[in-house]
Amino acid sequence: MRSGWTLARRLQASLAAFSLLLVVAGGVLVVALRQADRALSQQTKRILPARTVASQLLTALVSQETALRGYAITHRAAYLRPYHVGVAQESALRARLGALIPAAGPARLDLLTVDAAITAWRDEYATLRLRDVLNGSATTTIGFGKQLFDRVRQTSYALDAELGREARAAQRRADHDRGLVIVTFLAMTVLVAIALIGLQRALRRSVLDPLRALGRQVATVSTGTHGREIQPSGPPDIREMGVGVESMRLELVGALADVEARTRDLERRAAELARSNADLEQFAYVASHDLQEPLRKVASFCQLLEQRYGGQLDERGEQYIAFAVDGAKRMQRLITDLLTFSRVGRTSEGFAPVDLAATVARAWSGLEARVAETGAQLETAGLDQRVDGDASLLQMLFANLLGNSIKYSRAGTTPKVRVSTEVDGDAVVVNVADNGIGIPAEYADKVFVIFQRLHGRDEYEGTGIGLALCKKIVEFHGGSIELRPSPLGGTCVSFTLRPEETSAHD
Repeated sequence: MRSGWTLARRLQASLAAFSLLLVVAGGVLVVALRQADRALSQQTKRILPARTVASQLLTALVSQETALRGYAITHRAAYLRPYHVGVAQESALRARLGALIPAAGPARLDLLTVDAAITAWRDEYATLRLRDVLNGSATTTIGFGKQLFDRVRQTSYALDAELGREARAAQRRADHDRGLVIVTFLAMTVLVAIALIGLQRALRRSVLDPLRALGRQVATVSTGTHGREIQPSGPPDIREMGVGVESMRLELVGALADVEARTRDLERRAAELARSNADLEQFAYVASHDLQEPLRKVASFCQLLEQRYGGQLDERGEQYIAFAVDGAKRMQRLITDLLTFSRVGRTSEGFAPVDLAATVARAWSGLEARVAETGAQLETAGLDQRVDGDASLLQMLFANLLGNSIKYSRAGTTPKVRVSTEVDGDAVVVNVADNGIGIPAEYADKVFVIFQRLHGRDEYEGTGIGLALCKKIVEFHGGSIELRPSPLGGTCVSFTLRPEETSAHD
């Protein structure tokens, strides 16, 4: 179980605290906005319309008072029309004003006072004055009506003053709430800025600096200082990552130690193999000279014995001498073939473009005696390909294959050999087909093994190295060799070589 505050827990705690502060600030901002909206709504939807209606009501009353006074002076009925219009407007405006001023508000008392003053002016003057004018009497005076109307004006002014105080109070509340909104928004901005700066510093101290330190240590180890211990720092999860890297370093150190040990062992074995190859090469030179010299002497002395004492020996003695000479000659051929087999790849003159047609022609001309003896025929097709390889080894390859086709021909049949090529991807496939005795399918792999023979020496001469030598030459050139059905009815040896333009040899 990891101990301490991990990076994830620290981030979660920081985000939780930051979110809580944002929620609180957002709540304050919402409350302030609602209060400002309420204050502005009260001002625009109630107080200002109430002042407008109160002003319109006073204007309607003034129109009534002016019309009534003009009618009283002139007795002209035209003055009564503005009076009746003003009465109708007064009724609607008083009802609307009552709806705009709440019952519990401070302006409600002023509104009641205005209503009382209007009622007094109408009941005690306006109605009586209108009746006196109609009857021709004078129970009321204009001066008394003016006093009552002045009272209406005073109470209307008082109502407007109270509404003005309420409007200013609402404006102050709205200004206060707007200020609170601005302060809250600024506080939230500062809070976000502080949180971002704190988060950046925390990330740098808790994440970036430990990761950079870990990266520097890993870089030092990767440059080859594998023995330096990695010491992680920071939160537990980053330290755990460092512990994992340290574990990998220890495994790498162990693996490198094992690789170094294996490398030393391989170097030792390579040195031993080089010494062994040198010994084998020395042995090859010895075999090519010192071992063949006694064989030549044995064969020579056996031949001398046959020449000098041929008439004195019985048939069995002459047979023994013939066996000795034949064995010595076969031993010479075997040693020669083994030397040739062992030198493939070690005595190469290097790879170069090789003309297949010319190489096949040279190999066929080397078999001139056997060709003349058997009347063998050679067909070629598609030999315009040029491959990359060792010309002498490829000539040896074709000489062995063409020689086998002639040697293993059917009795009473003229040997025919067909050499053709085809391109298969990045390889040139060479087919050497004949009409000979053929090779059974079950021996398709066995014939390429050294010293493997399918026939006795009394049937066909040879050492059993020819096809093994062909396989080694083909593999030395990076190809593969196999048997395929022959279109001529005998054997078809097929192998691959690299074309000149795609060869990887130097």
